[in-house]
Amino acid sequence: MWCGYSVPCLYSTDYNEEYNLLSLQFNDILSSLSNYNYTYLNEKQSIVSFYQVIKHIISQIDSNGLIKNVYVHNAKKINDTTDLLNNLFILDRNFFDEANEAENCKDVLEYITRYLGMTCYYYGDSIYFVDYDIIKNINSYTKYTLSDDSNTVVTLDNTIINVNQNIYESNASIAIGELYNKVVVVANSNSNNTIIPEWNDEDDIINQNADANKYYESTRDISGKNYTLLNAFFKSKNNWWWAIPSILAVPIEEVTPQNADSNGSYWQKAAYYETANEPSSLNWKTYFTISDYGLMGWKTTDGVQLSLKNKLPIAVKGGTFIIDINYRLSGDWNAAECIVTSDEQYYDGKYSTGFTDTMFKCKLAIGDTMYYDGDGWVNYQEYHNKVARNYYKICNGPNTWAGATWYKYLDEYGYWRFVTKGEYDSISGREKYSGGYADRNYVYSYTNSSNERVFIEKWFYDECKLQDCFYLVHKNKVGDKVFDTDYSLTNTVSWRMNLAESEDGVAVSLPSDKMTLGELTFELYAPNQLGTTPMRRTDKEPVRCNSFHINDVKLKYTTSDYVKDIFNDETYDEDLKFENVIDENIVNDFDDIEFRINTYNEHAGSYSYVLTKVGDEYYFVDTLTDGVSKDKLKAEEHCINKYVNYYSKPRFRYSNSIKNRDISLNSILKENTLNKNFVINSITYDLMNNKCDVELNEIR
Repeated sequence: MWCGYSVPCLYSTDYNEEYNLLSLQFNDILSSLSNYNYTYLNEKQSIVSFYQVIKHIISQIDSNGLIKNVYVHNAKKINDTTDLLNNLFILDRNFFDEANEAENCKDVLEYITRYLGMTCYYYGDSIYFVDYDIIKNINSYTKYTLSDDSNTVVTLDNTIINVNQNIYESNASIAIGELYNKVVVVANSNSNNTIIPEWNDEDDIINQNADANKYYESTRDISGKNYTLLNAFFKSKNNWWWAIPSILAVPIEEVTPQNADSNGSYWQKAAYYETANEPSSLNWKTYFTISDYGLMGWKTTDGVQLSLKNKLPIAVKGGTFIIDINYRLSGDWNAAECIVTSDEQYYDGKYSTGFTDTMFKCKLAIGDTMYYDGDGWVNYQEYHNKVARNYYKICNGPNTWAGATWYKYLDEYGYWRFVTKGEYDSISGREKYSGGYADRNYVYSYTNSSNERVFIEKWFYDECKLQDCFYLVHKNKVGDKVFDTDYSLTNTVSWRMNLAESEDGVAVSLPSDKMTLGELTFELYAPNQLGTTPMRRTDKEPVRCNSFHINDVKLKYTTSDYVKDIFNDETYDEDLKFENVIDENIVNDFDDIEFRINTYNEHAGSYSYVLTKVGDEYYFVDTLTDGVSKDKLKAEEHCINKYVNYYSKPRFRYSNSIKNRDISLNSILKENTLNKNFVINSITYDLMNNKCDVELNEIR
């Protein structure tokens, strides 16, 4: 009758009774779930169906295949089907906390059960999800066969068993259940504000040396003082891909102070102190260093320097990404803050030949669907079309060129094509323009297939350089120090955006008219000033930037329309509450019902929202349809109604010993005296006497 794990029991007796009772104790398989942590289905975050989650959980504990089926009461519909488990989805990151610690499997199963508005139990060779509120009205179930993942609709017997005709011995008791003043459902959302893992996560960043405590010590005279410098070099274990440094194109297996003046990227921890004043403890700081020590001063380090190793799934509607980078330009690979490169400032006077803003090329994309180009989100098909039509060119600049002129015309695809003067003159019937350059030191061009130089405008140079990327920018100002000073990206976040988690950074708004769903691509490229002389002037020797020391990289998600009352700083609660009062005169408080899987709330970003799929498109689930009333309500509202309706008047509790007439946890029992129907709250089977001791709860 019951499958589970046997518990070792000591059995001893004096054998002085007429018979002895041997009790075998078994632990129900479902109760064992609390001993197992949830794990990702595909060893990484993904969108999974409720069926996949349940089957995955069962596999954790049921190695012998005792559980054959899952039955789900056809009490609700989604997308006009009762196949709930294959039509409801969630990001399984929801089952991990902010520190990425897993929930136990029992809790995860409870979350699903609560969202469905059902009771889950294990009996025989199957797991059942039953809505006892409508068990009298609906006896059809969707049966999921775990061996082949098939499902079919079946009918389970819900014949009413008459208690009075099956009493084994009369020891009945009747009680009235408690009443409560109100029911509160709390949609406890698991925030998805932190989109990417910490770039310097101590659990992920490990020493490059086999010795976890390996560091290097040196001394250096700086500004008239002698400093002791300590450095250790690290790498990412799981979270990040980075451009392994090299010298003369030969990769460096392990970074040390002797080869750190290389081309590429690495993590380093740096500490320092004045040698004459040795401290009692060290203040280690972590940096991601991008270096360029190109041969003969040529700019060498290029391409992606840092990217997510495991692309994370995103499922949001509207809202905003906030990106920020905290960095420092240096002439030295060593990130210690005492290092002095130069005291020069950005300058636009008589001897200046100009300076640029600091720009990090960045790729931000959602799956193969869309990418951000700096102005908005672009369908990836447009990028693929431009590649196929040979739109992008290998451009160079800025160069000094006196008298240069660019020529362009509008082709049949709506693209501006830059051509030589001869081609330009031969084109007719097309919109076309030509022009020059305001500054001869900022001239851009590419070489065509005939090895001819073709001059281009700056915007086209940038587009070819970026393609499916964009620039993260810090606007440099006259008087700002160039080197050895911490800067962040120029802020584009405004209080007017009304963001839930507002902070400085670059704001990237997401489409509000549709769902954004797919794996996130986030890549950082070498910054434009690396391997160059950021401040060029004619009256002194320019200083080359050999390294960028990054001490923070941030990408977070936040929602809009967060402030309810701007004058009193009243905001929407991330954990949405649903409440219904039964009778305020009743003293008893009903415990809040917590939903960890819940309905989409536009005021809070969360992994907890349920999705459904129509064709190839995912959507947030708004309502489920009740199988009896046909009401279309949020899952939380269905829950409120269930409890309010039940506790709106006193309900009977009944217990007795009755004959076992194939009584199961799905049985409906009627008591004639009370003229009420009941379902089982608890049952004890006495196999020797073929009886059951039952505790019953009244149903509506």
